[in-house]
Amino acid sequence: MAEASPRSPVSPSASDSSKSASAPPDSHRISQTSLLFWHTRNNDVKNVERLLQDNLSLVSAHDYDNRTALHVAAFFNRIEVAELLLRYKAPVNATDRWGNSPLADAESEGHGEMADLLKKYGGRVMGSHGSRLEPKDVAPPVPQRCDWEIDPNEIDFQKSTIIGKGSFGEIRKTVWRGTSVAVKTILPSLSDDKLIVEDFKHEVELLVKLRHPNIVQFLGAVTIRKPLMLVTEYLKMGDLHQYMKNKGPLPAIKAVDFALDIARGMTFLHTGPNVIIHRDLKPRNVLLVDERHLKVGDFGLSKLITVKNLHEVYKLTGETGSYRYMAPEVFRHRAYDTKVDVFSFGMILYEMLEGIPPFQGIEPYEAARAVSTGERPEITARTCTPALKHIIKLCWHKDKDQRPTFAKILEILEPIRNELDSQHEPHFPFFHHSPKSVHGL
Repeated sequence: MAEASPRSPVSPSASDSSKSASAPPDSHRISQTSLLFWHTRNNDVKNVERLLQDNLSLVSAHDYDNRTALHVAAFFNRIEVAELLLRYKAPVNATDRWGNSPLADAESEGHGEMADLLKKYGGRVMGSHGSRLEPKDVAPPVPQRCDWEIDPNEIDFQKSTIIGKGSFGEIRKTVWRGTSVAVKTILPSLSDDKLIVEDFKHEVELLVKLRHPNIVQFLGAVTIRKPLMLVTEYLKMGDLHQYMKNKGPLPAIKAVDFALDIARGMTFLHTGPNVIIHRDLKPRNVLLVDERHLKVGDFGLSKLITVKNLHEVYKLTGETGSYRYMAPEVFRHRAYDTKVDVFSFGMILYEMLEGIPPFQGIEPYEAARAVSTGERPEITARTCTPALKHIIKLCWHKDKDQRPTFAKILEILEPIRNELDSQHEPHFPFFHHSPKSVHGL
């Protein structure tokens, strides 16, 4: 799990100069790319050069946002490290997934001396506004513990069944140590990429720490042998998308119950030392525990795919359905934060009450384009109370800063839930027509 990124080269808390430039503990077990970014941020020329001498290819290494060490040096004005990277032939005009070069980052931050240095080596301004990252510090790399490593021989694939295909491989229901589990197998082409493997292991380090009733439980992973695998609990009732497809519009009280569970899980992800932005919150990534409870899953995994811009992620992986729930700032390649998940949540709550996906009558990409121009689906459900309509509109507000946090959403939804319970709300039939759209929030 930018932007206040789930796991980017930045962290929301550290100051600009208080971190030590020395290598973190257990540095021999940490990805070299993570170490390079860490030492670059801390202007540690000696350790940066040591890493480059050991592995010259690191000078061109990039993270899942396609940012290189030179991007980090330019953004934080680390002149000495930048000079070293350039002497080692760092790609001066490398572009991140927003199309921005190191020079664009330097100029956007007002680093004149850095900009002059980059121009001296042929740097060009590529991209419009420089880095999309917020000015936060580089997070210390996380050691790669192995207590979550699973022996693939313990996974029984003899009677496994395919239950889905994700952006990076197939998902199977199978048995591990006598327990039904969901196993996601990473595409062989990704398993062979060293940078993908490093990022995958780092992502596992985040996932292994997540313990919450409304988050799909991570059980372990296969990282030493190929193909890479991610093992989670198996929830036999399937996902919210299929549930709504079978049930149609949900009674308001059930929709609110489900919304509360999603909000609880997302509040957990959005708080704590490691903020995780889901970035692909949609009904297919929300799984049913039973008729009243949900868990959020499949967060952060799309970051493992290295592409130059976010649209290519969805196009290349077939995840076009995600466009229906995409915040306008993501579609327009603007800076974004945790509020992109709040926008998606509003679309999901709309769908639960209406019984149809947002902008059902048009293609997903066109739906995202319509949202980016200010259009929103028309709310017509009879059981959508004024209070529910208000929270939906708050969540999909065009200004991300006007959207509530998930903690605030919980505060709003709890009284609504209590009021619906006291009313013993009936479930009225619905009559659907071609979806309309309205301009506004």
